[in-house]
Amino acid sequence: MSDRNPGDNRQGDMVERRRISALRSRLWRPALVAGGIGLLLSMAAAYAVGRWEQRVTRVEFEGVAATQLIEMQNGINEYLSRLVTLRTLFESANEDVTRSEFEVFGGRLFESHPGILRVGWVPKIYRKERAEYEAAAVSDGVPGYRIKALATDGGLSPAPESSVYFPVFFSTEAKTSPVYGLDYSTEPIRWATLARARDNDAVAVMPTRLFRDAKGSTQGVLVSVPVYVKGTSRTTVADRRRNLAGYVVGIFDLAHLLQSIRTATAASSAIVINAYPPDLETNAGPGHQSVPDYSSAPPTAQTMRAFATEPSWSGPLKIGDANWRVQAIPAAGGRLTARYDRALTVLTAGIAITAFLAVYLGLASRNSRQLALANRRVLELAQTDILTGLPNRAFFLEQLKDVGLYERRDRGVFSILMLDLDRFKNVNDSLGHAAGDALLRQVAVRLNSALRGTDVLARLGGDEFAIIQAGCHDQRASSIDLASRISKLIAEPFQLQGHRVEIGTSIGVALAPEHGSDQEQLLKKADLALYRSKSAGRNCFTLYDEAMSAELEARNTLEGDLRDAIARCQFEVHYQPYFDVQTGRRRGVEALVRWRHPTRGLISPDLFIPLAEETGLIVPLGEWIIRQACDDAVSWPADTTVSVNLSPVQFKQAELFDIVESVLRKSGLSPERLEIEITESVLLERAVENHAFMERLKSIGVSLALDDFGTGYSSLSCLTAFPFDKIKIDKSFIGKLSKRHKSSAIISSIVTLARGLDMSVTAEGVETREQLEELRTLGVNFAQGYLLGRPVPIGELEGLRPSRGARLDAA
Repeated sequence: MSDRNPGDNRQGDMVERRRISALRSRLWRPALVAGGIGLLLSMAAAYAVGRWEQRVTRVEFEGVAATQLIEMQNGINEYLSRLVTLRTLFESANEDVTRSEFEVFGGRLFESHPGILRVGWVPKIYRKERAEYEAAAVSDGVPGYRIKALATDGGLSPAPESSVYFPVFFSTEAKTSPVYGLDYSTEPIRWATLARARDNDAVAVMPTRLFRDAKGSTQGVLVSVPVYVKGTSRTTVADRRRNLAGYVVGIFDLAHLLQSIRTATAASSAIVINAYPPDLETNAGPGHQSVPDYSSAPPTAQTMRAFATEPSWSGPLKIGDANWRVQAIPAAGGRLTARYDRALTVLTAGIAITAFLAVYLGLASRNSRQLALANRRVLELAQTDILTGLPNRAFFLEQLKDVGLYERRDRGVFSILMLDLDRFKNVNDSLGHAAGDALLRQVAVRLNSALRGTDVLARLGGDEFAIIQAGCHDQRASSIDLASRISKLIAEPFQLQGHRVEIGTSIGVALAPEHGSDQEQLLKKADLALYRSKSAGRNCFTLYDEAMSAELEARNTLEGDLRDAIARCQFEVHYQPYFDVQTGRRRGVEALVRWRHPTRGLISPDLFIPLAEETGLIVPLGEWIIRQACDDAVSWPADTTVSVNLSPVQFKQAELFDIVESVLRKSGLSPERLEIEITESVLLERAVENHAFMERLKSIGVSLALDDFGTGYSSLSCLTAFPFDKIKIDKSFIGKLSKRHKSSAIISSIVTLARGLDMSVTAEGVETREQLEELRTLGVNFAQGYLLGRPVPIGELEGLRPSRGARLDAA
């Protein structure tokens, strides 16, 4: 029998159990604490990693979306540039562009460019021209062509009578398409778009309906590019409205166009893009999402809900003067959707959180590096000329700023060379823009071959290039040597599409700090030197000197004074008589303009006439001269004619004939008493238009004289092709008349030629009796010069009243 009390046994068992429980508690406490802390740390780390992962994915998503928007914008710009190229076709052509030329040029220009449904030419047609245009279209093979208006119900009907129409005249559509003849001015919204393009001289865009057939229409985009009459001013809105010739109009299927751009650029499918039309706001709230013009994914309910509720990225897609709003979201299940895989891995790793975190950060660093490389590539694209692969203007200006800071710090020097290709436009016009692009690439290769690795070469745009050269022992000599080598290098022939092409380059050089240290001033001075090279005959180089700035300042001052002089009528018309060599009677006078400056006195025409021609001020000045001359001549004897010079710039005025006719009508001067003097340079451009203008002058009785014959591009063909009545021999031949037998032979030949063509001959610059007698012997009809009479104001001109007949003997 046991001596122990059963109650004591039960108490001991309870104590033992408590001790074991306490031991277990102490044993697991560090593990629990560690587990708790580890769990908290894992959760905190997982939360932090999850948020970081979300940010990285967001940044990568925004980078991909921004890159795709840039690619779409570049694609859109390419399409618009081709429309602007069509405008260049109309504005640069000397003759009207024919339908076949438009169709061939437009077809080649937009070949392999899906998304452009059609391109059309919408000319400005006045009421009196309507029947002529309709008949011409029918003659070109457009059946039943009529100018039509767009009815309110969307149908087409004959356009009502109007002072002006803007119908579709040329189009890349089939000639049976109902779009032919559609008058855009009859539809207010379209007409507002065209008017906006005209007034701003810019590409104007609007969403519109696409007329596919007579059954209906769908949505699209209308792009309009204004075209102005060649050679006319477009400085002000009034100028643009007056000189508008028409529009190049393109109709885009935006959805098809954007999809083709994304396909061509291999756009990532990891994001979904919607493009919304302008003037429509996108609201993220349900039920307020506008219908997109384009969506890169099928518009399912899930996609529409994602665009309305999920975070998105947006940016503007500029088409002409309108902005489409591009909105992007990550594609469902794509690589740019935050999955939180790494955070879950960190959370489940527990004790190995540090190792897993290190691996995760390593992987994340790789992704971050890829993102940085992608962003760097985007930056490089923004600073690179796509055509030649050279840096562009933005990169060049940045490098110029850096070089300037570095050289100023080290007291060094550097130079800027501005280059402009000569005769590049001829290559574009004769061989096409593709050949011009190939030529620019070859030029870039040759320029690179002439430079050191430290030199900076950039294409500024068009056919303009620029070079920064620094770090030379003798910077001036090195710049001159480089410019010389480049001139010779570019002058060597190029091979383009089986054609041998020869061009040149004009170069302007500015040195820093000799010519300044300011970036803008150096560029300006290099440009001035480049302008001097072009003025000197091209294919040469010029080093800037301070006289160029002084010349520019003097020229600007003179231009300002010239504008004021025209506004304040500070000009006078002086008259120089010319005489019949055989009879000695005065037969007429030549009107010569003089500028009486309020402070500088009488300014020679040699100083301001070239400036007036260059700035276009010769147009109002020339109109004033012919008005004043006709008003003065109306009171002179009926057998006295007045000669007025017309500038080549004036010949580019479409309304020049109307001005001459109006002056004659208002002054009352008989057209037979007006003689228009024309220089040979007029005959080199717009030959057809100028010939028609001269024939119109002849039809009303105005006579025509070929001035300064023998000094320009004299050609016997111009004497037979153009209806001249008189030839004026330049004074350079008259001055050598008594010294050189060759001058007598030339004048004799001109007189014989003129007689055979039933023309008279006037000799200019007669200053001696011997010259006059020699001219009489050679058979010249008329003589003019200081011997016979200097140019004088009308008040000092004697012998032009019927009672006083001046004779050559008095001279």
